[in-house]
Amino acid sequence: MRRSLFCSLLSLLCSVPSAIVLLSLTTFFESAAPAQTVTVPMRSYNDVRAVVAVKVNGAGPYDFVVDTGATATVVDAALFAELGLQPEGSVAMGSATGWQTQVRSTVKEISVGGLAAQDLTVLSVKSLPFGSGLRGVRGILGENFLHHFDVLIDNQHRKIMLDAGGSLADSFGGERLPIAFPAAVEGEEMRYRPMVSVTLASSGTRPVKVLLDSGADNFVLVGKNAQPWARSAAVGVRTVNGSMACTSSEDRLHWGKASSELTLVSCQSPAANPNDHEGNLPTAAFKQILISHAGSYAIVNPAKSNRAPQEIATVGPLAR
Repeated sequence: MRRSLFCSLLSLLCSVPSAIVLLSLTTFFESAAPAQTVTVPMRSYNDVRAVVAVKVNGAGPYDFVVDTGATATVVDAALFAELGLQPEGSVAMGSATGWQTQVRSTVKEISVGGLAAQDLTVLSVKSLPFGSGLRGVRGILGENFLHHFDVLIDNQHRKIMLDAGGSLADSFGGERLPIAFPAAVEGEEMRYRPMVSVTLASSGTRPVKVLLDSGADNFVLVGKNAQPWARSAAVGVRTVNGSMACTSSEDRLHWGKASSELTLVSCQSPAANPNDHEGNLPTAAFKQILISHAGSYAIVNPAKSNRAPQEIATVGPLAR
């Protein structure tokens, strides 16, 4: 019976023009191929930072802050336990306020909108440094995941695009700012954080090396040379390892051929590494920013070109 059914199907295929059969099979396999570019909405929080839905080992989704300023992905201690992750030792996690040792583990997969990266290190922290404004966020999606993709952060429309195939970067034009990455540090496994050179009106023509930081909500200048300004307001800045007392003032930022007025927060921190970066520039300061990890460049407020990305999958309605 099975053989007769197979022969009947084979006869049916043979009776159909070959061009139609080939087209049908090609269409089938193309539709079955995974998307290389996905669009996901930023979750609705009263905050400028980008929060997206993340799955860890297939569980979730959980709300994570997208943080191009973090080397590793971080989860709160409660989620670490919920996921059944096993400690695999510890690692020193640094910030401008110093270093702390955190428990580490390895997850099989982290995915956003269907795009995934495998075998990633995650760190467990007792509490995330966002306060009540981002209550409900369970983790920080760091560069050990993000560097696998080109990333478009669209603050204007509150969405993020991730691309694993190169078509996203090809579909946008604009001035390309070269990206540098931190120098290798002994014992540091991941060092993909994107840094660019900018200038500030207050510093003249001296280039300032800043970190493109989607996890920051202020432009923070750190290091031993960051001096408090006269007539400036006192502010506090929180990091994953503690808080800093800082002052804020207005300044003009120049990147490439463009510039903009913004609030600059100056923090004196002996723990900051001057060989790493001198400040954190929030990506939320721009309507859009494209970070091409594959091409090692960034485009601020990129212009759409005629080359549209292929196989784009939109996940869920955009947050209002």
